[in-house]
Amino acid sequence: MPNSAIQPHGWLLVCDAHLSHVMRWSANAPAHLGQGALEAGMYLSDLVGQEATHNIRNALATHGEAHRRPALVFGQTVPGGDCFDVAIHTAGGEIMLEWEPAIDTDRDGTYLTHLRTMIDRIREITDSERLFRTVVRLVAGVLRYDRVMLYRFSEDGTGRVEAEYHTLTLESFLGQHFSLSDMPDPLRRLYSTNLIRVIGDVEAVPIPLVSPPGMGQADLSHTHLRTGTPGHCAYLRGMGVAACMSVSIMVDGQLWGMIAAHHHTARVLNMSERIIARMFGEFLSLQITNLLRTRRLGMTRQTHALIETFLKGAAPVADMPAYLMAHLPDMLTFVQCDGAALWVDGQWTYHGAHPPTDAMPAMLELARAHAGSQIWHTARLCTFRPEAAAFADRAAGVMVVPISSQPGDYLMVFRKEVVRTLKWGADTTIPDRNGNPENVYFGPRSGFALWTHRVTREGLPWSGDDLEAATLVRSALIEVMGAYHQLQLRERATADLRQRMLNEELNHRVKNILSIVQSLVSQPVEPDCTPAEHVARLRGRISALGLAHDQAVRSEGGGLLNALLDAELAPYRARCFVTCTGPRIWLTGQALSVLALVVHEMATNAVKYGALSHARGRLDIVWSFDATQDVWRIHWRETGGPAVVSRLRRGFGSVLIERGFPHELGGTTEVDYGPHGVSVTLSLPARHVKSAPPPTPAANVHNPATMAARKETTVLDADILLVEDQFLIAMEAEGAIEEMHIGQVRTVASVYEALSAIRTRLPDVAILDVNLGGESSVEVAHALRARGVPFIFATGYADRTMIPPELHDVPIERKPYSATALAERIREIVS
Repeated sequence: MPNSAIQPHGWLLVCDAHLSHVMRWSANAPAHLGQGALEAGMYLSDLVGQEATHNIRNALATHGEAHRRPALVFGQTVPGGDCFDVAIHTAGGEIMLEWEPAIDTDRDGTYLTHLRTMIDRIREITDSERLFRTVVRLVAGVLRYDRVMLYRFSEDGTGRVEAEYHTLTLESFLGQHFSLSDMPDPLRRLYSTNLIRVIGDVEAVPIPLVSPPGMGQADLSHTHLRTGTPGHCAYLRGMGVAACMSVSIMVDGQLWGMIAAHHHTARVLNMSERIIARMFGEFLSLQITNLLRTRRLGMTRQTHALIETFLKGAAPVADMPAYLMAHLPDMLTFVQCDGAALWVDGQWTYHGAHPPTDAMPAMLELARAHAGSQIWHTARLCTFRPEAAAFADRAAGVMVVPISSQPGDYLMVFRKEVVRTLKWGADTTIPDRNGNPENVYFGPRSGFALWTHRVTREGLPWSGDDLEAATLVRSALIEVMGAYHQLQLRERATADLRQRMLNEELNHRVKNILSIVQSLVSQPVEPDCTPAEHVARLRGRISALGLAHDQAVRSEGGGLLNALLDAELAPYRARCFVTCTGPRIWLTGQALSVLALVVHEMATNAVKYGALSHARGRLDIVWSFDATQDVWRIHWRETGGPAVVSRLRRGFGSVLIERGFPHELGGTTEVDYGPHGVSVTLSLPARHVKSAPPPTPAANVHNPATMAARKETTVLDADILLVEDQFLIAMEAEGAIEEMHIGQVRTVASVYEALSAIRTRLPDVAILDVNLGGESSVEVAHALRARGVPFIFATGYADRTMIPPELHDVPIERKPYSATALAERIREIVS
């Protein structure tokens, strides 16, 4: 609580809440009132007169406590005959009346002219440094102080002298800092509410406040006459200062800084001069607020422009993590920095200066511990991670910006070390004055020798504007990442649905295949056919059926329509008349996959119910381009089969043909169950068709018609190494190879076994499964190539991503592969 004493250039009366009775008074009040002594409870009107009491009541009623300014009444004459100016305010249920001699009535408007001139001089200034310099010169010139300083408080609570004007005989405090302990919270709160403080003479004897016995201490915090604390006065005497004034600068309700004035002889400001100082300080607060908000608005607009540009580019992107990684440099314009690191989707991306990569796991732990889902920053990273001192030249300070709603993804912005020498008013390592706010005063503290401090391993502090810009960027990134995660969830749900449909489809296809196999097996032996020939024909049909299924599985890259039809219809050509007529066209992967299913379903239905179930049946397939509609027409016509019977139950095949084909490819279907056979017309949009590549000699490798001829080729005795970790696949390949009479097979299931087999006996040819369940056969491939042994890669991947570039010339047999086709490939290599 401030001292219960006032400065002697005025006197004080403390009244009750009704402004009727005087409850306390300063010890010099009786002399000014011409009274021998005062007693608690005396009527105010009896002491100061009816007119003065009336004027004081009116002033308090009309003014109140607006903006915490006191109500003012000028030129009030008391019974003793003296004239005073009165300041009125309330405190703790009491009304304080401060009386000061009315020195000048300012009839010529000098004070108002000074105030207007001061305001006009700074009104148009938009540069902060120039504004501060002008302010201290104006205050020194108008209010006639020897030294005027403008202090600014940093966000960490420390202060700095930003501008100063002083007489030539005084040393300069410009640029000096003072610590947080020199302006503790109690003092900050006091200066935030009492915006002007004046001490007219530090050597003046304080006038005590007289209170009746039993009354508590009066609250003089907001009185202008309140005397200075002993510590404050001792500090001023040590500097040779006899009088001082401070004006608080408030920005957005916070104590932003202060104007501090010193004079080396007694200097009492009258009430009019204090009004000038206070109103000028309030206008300066508005001007600084306007400058800060204008700068912040510019920063906000720049950040919004960055965000808008970023969002426009991100809108069509499906892989948001990759987009963020690629555009990391573009995102960093929102804040001044030297580098950044982006942790998203479990991967680091770097730009500019950043900590070493081996330090980034610790940085991620720091982000999770301190940031969580909020922005966190420090200008001195080594305070939290001591090992960061080693890379302060790359990252001394960091701002962590979470970019997902849940902790996990972070943007880290770094600032390099900036070595600075700070000037302090005193050694900041000296403890404060036992935390007693009565003995604390803002400004260069305890002693007046300049103390310098060299700051290392620290970056430039992060400002409020930096945090605001980071908040805007974070909000945008969270929105983008949130939409991306929602898209991932939807895609995952869609993928799950597709997987279930695929499982159902697979189940259906397997049943269909088994049904067809059963139908093929159930066909009676032709009269002129031996059992061995019948078995051979049956095996060929089943093999062709497997090739048709393989054609559907391998549809990612597209394929020929002719090849698709040949593979699907090969099992039925021997007993029915099948024709395929049309130009050579290449279908995209999507179209080939869908048509493979559609053709398979139509062929399955034809085997069960249509033309392919009868020896005299006929199937004609014709396709052509319709330029008027920009579509390809594929006509399927069955004749010669049994009479068409309408089926009440619509199975998977019918739904796939009539609804699946239009849904997947955007085409149309027309189905006619005519009396002579089923007729289906598929209209395929031209975007699913490309120019067909020229035929190659190897195009018929998988054609069953050529298999029988190749089976009669010369018998070989090759040593074949098969590297395959799946036993059933290996067993099927072994059987097919041995049945083709091309050699003996050695089967191994791991890289170690393969290398051991090569060292034991060099093979003539090898088949390598690329992915061996956790390891790759690339090492085996290099060993074989070094020894000149030819080999084939077997893989289930659609491209060569698992194969290194230097082995891209190696032949590939795609999985699931036909064991017979694999055997033919080996025969070609060995021969």
